[in-house]
Amino acid sequence: MGRKSRENRERQARFVSRAHSINSSSVPAKKRLTNAKKMFVGLILIVIVVIGASVAFSPQGPPGGSYPVNVSPVSYLTSAVSEDNNKVSVPLSNVNSSKLVFVDLKLTSPLETLEYQGRTVPLAIYKGGEYLPLVVISTPSGDNVAGIRTCEPCGSFSFHIVKGTNLKCDVCGAEWTLEDFSPVSGGCATYPPPKLPTIINGDKVEIDLSALNLKFLI
Repeated sequence: MGRKSRENRERQARFVSRAHSINSSSVPAKKRLTNAKKMFVGLILIVIVVIGASVAFSPQGPPGGSYPVNVSPVSYLTSAVSEDNNKVSVPLSNVNSSKLVFVDLKLTSPLETLEYQGRTVPLAIYKGGEYLPLVVISTPSGDNVAGIRTCEPCGSFSFHIVKGTNLKCDVCGAEWTLEDFSPVSGGCATYPPPKLPTIINGDKVEIDLSALNLKFLI
């Protein structure tokens, strides 16, 4: 009985020793699994933060939708010139919806050239000098800019919007920013449409013509 009891105790001791050994060896695996989970969760959080930051700091378009990439001009034929010939009004809704509006103002007498801001605009080659061509733009930032519609070195009076950011001459291909007509590219880039002051008056865009000293048919 003593020997069998001793053998039983030895077998139990060996069993306990093996169980302890197995449990001890499994701990690092659990730890490794836990660390892997932590790393995975950490990577997911980093991705979420990066995506959130990119959305928060990405350029935002104007209210009500994105700005179109390419825009052809729309002619507005019924603009209202003030009695003193110092301003012309175009409906704000037309400018905002069309983005690029051409306006031709009928002069009381034809002109060969117009001197403005140190520039010489060759009016004679546009409809015989009987009209003053203007451009009015609703910009990507929601602002409105206007100017005399000319690129005089190449004799152009036609433009369109490209890339959703630039005004491009249809003759020479020179480009300027829509926001302030800053030069971008092209041989005539230093000759953007000469700017004219604009204000929003109610539901109209008013363009100041007083510096031109011209007479228009009202």
